[in-house]
Amino acid sequence: MAAEIGRHKIESTIDVTASKSDIIEMLESMGVQRGMLLLVQGDMRRLGYVCGGAQALIEALMEAVSYEGTIVMPAFTDSLVDPSCMRKQVLERDCWDDVRHAALPFDRKKTVDGLKDTLALQFMRNEGVLRSYHPLHSFLAWGKYAKVLCDKHPLHFSLSKDSPLGRLYDMNAFVLELGVSYRNCVVFHLAHYYDETEPIHVVCAPIEKGQRMIWKDMLDLDFDNTAYETLGEIMEDRNIVKEGFLNRGLCRLFSAREAVNIANAYFHIQK
Repeated sequence: MAAEIGRHKIESTIDVTASKSDIIEMLESMGVQRGMLLLVQGDMRRLGYVCGGAQALIEALMEAVSYEGTIVMPAFTDSLVDPSCMRKQVLERDCWDDVRHAALPFDRKKTVDGLKDTLALQFMRNEGVLRSYHPLHSFLAWGKYAKVLCDKHPLHFSLSKDSPLGRLYDMNAFVLELGVSYRNCVVFHLAHYYDETEPIHVVCAPIEKGQRMIWKDMLDLDFDNTAYETLGEIMEDRNIVKEGFLNRGLCRLFSAREAVNIANAYFHIQK
């Protein structure tokens, strides 16, 4: 941010920073413990100046839970979807076939198209981080249960009870939001799969099969996140959310299971 004084442009300066040790202290004060299973979503832009950047935050998380715990992050690559399935159409129809012919299949080690989360991008570079196999909704994991969580990610209904997200629910994981809003809370997606009236649609994305690229049709739900902020307010009213601050960025910690159960009950009432 800059201010104009006369003809001179004065850049505002940063007056607060956070080190790795500061982050560990903040996490512990919120209730993060060794051995904990954490689903982490973070927006580095909202966390202020972190000394060492995203890597310092990742190392702080690893030290806080230790290898006896597990850190999980969504690594969604929605931009791989077939042009005809795009929510917001950015391509002229005349370009669709060109995109389909030139596309590269999803590769769990290399594909980052559309992955704008700098925290997840940096997390991918760390030794021991695994990735589930899904062209649109993959997850990254490090720690004791990384292999269990990343194994056998179904292509159909990618965030259902049989997905890594469902396993996080079963294993009583916690959600750690670092500077992100409830509107972007991935764990709420799981609740939609308990509603059998949710409309099903077909999405298509490139995968590798038999050493060649194919466009794979997959069944899934079309998520509506308009109620997610309301769900967050309900959780806060029930005192299941612990809060902290990283610089001036709001951070939240809560049970994935409690969040999904609250969302499931809310969606049922709204029907």
